[in-house]
Amino acid sequence: GMAAVGTCTQTLTSYQYSTVSVLTFTCTASSTDGSYPATATDTDITAAILGMFIYEIRTNPGSTAPKTLYDIVLNDTDGIDLAGGTLANRSATVSERVTPWATVDTALTLTITNNDVNSAGTVVKIYLSR
Repeated sequence: GMAAVGTCTQTLTSYQYSTVSVLTFTCTASSTDGSYPATATDTDITAAILGMFIYEIRTNPGSTAPKTLYDIVLNDTDGIDLAGGTLANRSATVSERVTPWATVDTALTLTITNNDVNSAGTVVKIYLSR
């Protein structure tokens, strides 16, 4: 079966003829306690997004949805939430978007809290532009 620990994978997609890149975190909560691991951008992705602007973040709850009003922050290495608190109280049923405006100048750490649904899924897409 699936490991008890939660997982978050990260991918960075860029588009030809565009200044936009999309950083996608695909996360599954622990199958035993519903917790998600805090996940920092890896070295390659961090290097690729430094100096970019975050202008949109979308959240999409999985088919096994997290608890209603679960919370997300996207912290820099100083512990500042670059989403400015706008990712608190996410819906368990519908995809949502927020439009913060922040410059990336450090690695980013995605932290998902306030969930107790085992194996819940959520996808967080961070839209960045140069």
